[in-house]
Amino acid sequence: MKRFLSVILFVLAPMCFAQEALDSSRIQKLDDYLNQITEAYHIPGMAFVLTDPDQAIMERTYGECTDMNRQFYIGSMSKSYTALCIMQLVEKGLVNLEEDVSAYLPDFQFEKRVTVLSLLNQTSGFDTHAKLHNVKVTDSYGKYEYANVNYDLLGKIIESVSGMSYEDYGRKNVFEPIGMPDTMANAWKIKDSPKLLKGNRNYFGFFKQGDADFPTEKSWFHEPAGYIASTPNNHAKYLRMYLNGGLTEKGERIITSESISKMWYKNVPLGVDEYDAYYGMGWNYMKWEGYPMVFHGGQVENGITYMFILPGENLACCFMINANDEFVLNNLMNDVVWNTVSILGGESVEEVSKTEYIKLHLLYDAIYLLIFCLSLFILVRAFKSRRVESQGKKRRVVKIILGILGYLVFPLFLLTFTKILLDTPLWVVRLFVPDLYIVLLVSASLAFIGGIVKVFRICRKR
Repeated sequence: MKRFLSVILFVLAPMCFAQEALDSSRIQKLDDYLNQITEAYHIPGMAFVLTDPDQAIMERTYGECTDMNRQFYIGSMSKSYTALCIMQLVEKGLVNLEEDVSAYLPDFQFEKRVTVLSLLNQTSGFDTHAKLHNVKVTDSYGKYEYANVNYDLLGKIIESVSGMSYEDYGRKNVFEPIGMPDTMANAWKIKDSPKLLKGNRNYFGFFKQGDADFPTEKSWFHEPAGYIASTPNNHAKYLRMYLNGGLTEKGERIITSESISKMWYKNVPLGVDEYDAYYGMGWNYMKWEGYPMVFHGGQVENGITYMFILPGENLACCFMINANDEFVLNNLMNDVVWNTVSILGGESVEEVSKTEYIKLHLLYDAIYLLIFCLSLFILVRAFKSRRVESQGKKRRVVKIILGILGYLVFPLFLLTFTKILLDTPLWVVRLFVPDLYIVLLVSASLAFIGGIVKVFRICRKR
């Protein structure tokens, strides 16, 4: 999930938005551009919406998505909904941002004081990959560290204080008042809904349709942190509510403008040296060339989303894509979002490369193939190895060392390097980069089998 925080950091470049309303030529240029990237980046299905405070300026669907009322799991964009619900309870005097979590959740007591605000701002000290059943404070306490468990705990606080399920509270206090009938905070209830657009995972450059890993008790994240489902049409209404200072299209107040200001600006630094960027209450914040911007991205195992609001321009935008491709498509979308803002600002963008997607996947596939071939070579050598007793002492030592490296160290490295070098456990790789997971598992198995064969042959000969 960290990647989607950095994804939007590249969104905004210095530019000057025209003061007049966006003309049709810019809309057409943006539509043409999005059509090009859909084809060039092999995006199965995508929806895009651009809105001002009154109405959608641009609504488009691409590929498999043919209707603005199709449902997507919106990933970590769900966090802004959870933060909104918390701020509603703060306004009612039912939640205190400076109160310790244990005041609302007696079963969750930590060795250091963890406040509601620290959950909202991701400064609780919880590890990025912590889950509800094993959460504890780490050395990052007091500093920003993105962790889904923060927002899962906030969801539980909402339930404890309101006496309602997270699903029911969201429906009654957010979705229904705003007019979002196709938005739901229960992933399992819409699993087989005909409105839900099936997602896709990427395997070696090819998308394969299938379900996400729906949240269970010990999942990495649940609805409050990343599994709300919505439609482009519904989510546009949600964004317009912010542009209108907390009012719905019917004039009903969801939240005060003061609370919105706290959500956007009562934040903490992200700690990214290149950018003056912050996180607070379900939103990231940046300011470039005098233009403030709030934003968030999201992903589930088979889909990605992006949203941003330009408060000074009274514009908001959202992408929903029914595919997840961590290493290639997700990174290419960095430029897509940046170029979207550029086009809206009246600037030209580089021509879409029709081969970049393929070249990047060929590069990764070549690396995967190299890992696999090396493991296969180790296995084959186990069958062809000679007796070391008849060889010189130095050569025997070298053979033994190479054997340990090939049959034990190498497979262990394959199974642990993502955690050691990338701070990403293998179980996260399985969920979000399934092709790499397959390569690592198969390759490690081949090398281990080679070791077993080697030991068996030595024992048999003796």
